[in-house]
Amino acid sequence: MTMAIGLLAGAVLIGVFGPAYLRGLIRPQVRPGIALAGWVASPLVAIGAAITGATLLLIPNNGPVDGVLGMARSCVNVVHGHAWAWEYVARLGGAALVAAGVLRVLAVTVGLVRQDAALRRRHLTAVRLLACEDPDSAVLWLDQATPVAYSVGGRRGAIVATTGVRRLDAETRNAVLAHERAHLSGRHHGLVLVATALAKALPFVPLFHAAPPAVRVLVELAADAGAARRCGAGSVRAALRAVTGDTAPTTSLAMSRESVQLRLHWLQAAAPGSRHWAYCTAAVAVSASPAVVSVGAVACLVLLHCSGARGS
Repeated sequence: MTMAIGLLAGAVLIGVFGPAYLRGLIRPQVRPGIALAGWVASPLVAIGAAITGATLLLIPNNGPVDGVLGMARSCVNVVHGHAWAWEYVARLGGAALVAAGVLRVLAVTVGLVRQDAALRRRHLTAVRLLACEDPDSAVLWLDQATPVAYSVGGRRGAIVATTGVRRLDAETRNAVLAHERAHLSGRHHGLVLVATALAKALPFVPLFHAAPPAVRVLVELAADAGAARRCGAGSVRAALRAVTGDTAPTTSLAMSRESVQLRLHWLQAAAPGSRHWAYCTAAVAVSASPAVVSVGAVACLVLLHCSGARGS
């Protein structure tokens, strides 16, 4: 039971205090991909810790599962002589609360995924009727003078751009398309959808509530960084100034719609660098650290309580 309580406490800590320490990652000195990994991993770690903790609560006599930490529960039973009735009430109540939250998240996520898929299919069907597809660049070109570019996610993701983008100089045009390709290769549309689903399902959790706007900005920063590695930061800045995202559909990720001034400053202040998956892995590990620390803290507190009770 010790590990279960620790995991549940860790999930609460991440959900409540996650925004406080994750906002520190959103700065030019930190690569956008690392910050994005932290913001995406933290809610998933919180949910995983809660599910694991609730599962352990439902396992009777879970000493073998708890391992060494299970000794704390045995210590409590030795001190008090028996398992209290409230323990069983707490087990069932905690597991039921987590189960309700998980079911709520699943229901909202499935609904949003279906709605998003239907909107994407209808939009791409209409666009393909009006657009001319370039087989070399895999871009759907719409005949419109205003330079607009956006990407649509899904299994058959697509880049939509207007002929106004095609008329830009080669470096700026390549930066626009590289930005949208970075969205598709990074599965950024799916990350935004997951963050939105969590916020709609459990808006009272501070981390879930704060995640959608942060993830939306970070996927744009990550795509800018990817485009800058290919085309140079100057070309990406020119692309941000040249195109507009006002007419892009809400289900897409547009080149110039989210926090343009922040991104221009970011491109000027930060070097693009290269991809370092080890850093992203470290960000995920840091996201899980509150749960690990909580398990150890709960075990220590219980053992101290047992030692004091025995001594008296």
